Amino acid sequence: MVVLGLGTNLNDRMSNLRRAFDLIKKIPRFSVQQISPVYISDALLPENAPPAWNRPHLNLALRCETHLTPLELLQHTKKIEKQLKSSEKEHWGPRIIDIDLLAWDDLILYENALHIPHEHLHERPFALWPLADVAPRWRYPLPGPLQGKTASELAADWGGRFAGTAPLHTRQISQRIDTPQWVGIVNLTPDSFSSDGILNQETIAWNHIQHLVNTGAEILDFGAEATGPNAKPISPDEEWDRLAPLLTKTLSEKDLFFIPPKISVDTRHAEVAEKALKLGVDWINDVSGLNNSNMRHVINTYPCDIVFMHHLGIPTQKNYHLPLNQDPVPLIFQWAELRLAELEKSGIDPSRLIFDPGIGFGKTAEQSLEIIKNIDHFHKLGIRILVGHSRKSFLAQFTSHPAYKRDLETLLVSLQLAQHSIDYLRVHDVETHTRGFRLAKEFCL
Repeated sequence: MVVLGLGTNLNDRMSNLRRAFDLIKKIPRFSVQQISPVYISDALLPENAPPAWNRPHLNLALRCETHLTPLELLQHTKKIEKQLKSSEKEHWGPRIIDIDLLAWDDLILYENALHIPHEHLHERPFALWPLADVAPRWRYPLPGPLQGKTASELAADWGGRFAGTAPLHTRQISQRIDTPQWVGIVNLTPDSFSSDGILNQETIAWNHIQHLVNTGAEILDFGAEATGPNAKPISPDEEWDRLAPLLTKTLSEKDLFFIPPKISVDTRHAEVAEKALKLGVDWINDVSGLNNSNMRHVINTYPCDIVFMHHLGIPTQKNYHLPLNQDPVPLIFQWAELRLAELEKSGIDPSRLIFDPGIGFGKTAEQSLEIIKNIDHFHKLGIRILVGHSRKSFLAQFTSHPAYKRDLETLLVSLQLAQHSIDYLRVHDVETHTRGFRLAKEFCL
């Protein structure tokens, strides 16, 4: 058993961890068995360190199996650090990624290039807590009073993992690298299908945004025009009037969050998208599937990511759906392939694109369920996948609860979707998801 520790405190730290993990999985004669939660901590700094070094770190651990020797594995990890432009760094200074060999069964190895285990491991909750999450029975091998104690025993004196009272204010956060990224829904509408619109309630809306991010959302999706069967279309000006105050506030203050969220705007209007992009949003989520040539021109002008969704009309109509006598999956896949080809021809890099199969948009409940059951098929598109299934009407097959009470059913569908490497799940109740997934990961679900 080998335990690797990953740490980062520069740029998009969650992305750094994911990129490093993807490269680590490609190491030959090596396999990852378990991934710890992510921990945030103050920087561990020497005296008189430059103020720029004082950046909070994110850390996690990987329990692995390998036929490599320690020095062979070290060569691979150093290569990954270099590939991620993290090899030339000052000792103690900020880094894009740091990969450490925390433990290797009961091995004690002290060479110039490598110390296993680190002699200060027992003093560092940002390293020992993740290790204890993936290898609680690992025993500390170094001679002295701690020799033979398990990782769990060594970490017990720091109290709860979420309190932030451990050294360096280390605490576990809700964001993880082994789940889909959570897209938290911010509805600025009076007619949302799930009764969660927070139009003209700035304090409530801001509290909602803070809760979404603090409980695990990495993307916030702002929408100001409802698209359900009973929704009324609104003008771009009215949509922007609803969006602008809270969107501007969130963009100006997002860096105050311990994990600054990416900001998405859910719109089918090119005018609204352009105003949002000028403010600096990261995503445009176009539920009309980039039908509009003006929208294509706008997104070609800015370096944003783009979600394009399959649909049969916006707002959706109750009795207008895909043919009942045909399998919906190949129909949607063919539509997405054609749209991808059109977008690439117009100069849009596929790496910017995210496909949403449009659960509930032009599909019956049974068709929506069929899409979810066969979601793997859409990976053949070769781009990222987002699913927006939260609280939707297809769940009425399984519960009599109204839409705003379907978070349990939503969570269970999310657990199923996560088994199929879906990149993003757009949900109303992020906290329920991160809590549920934390326990599911403990039981390897």
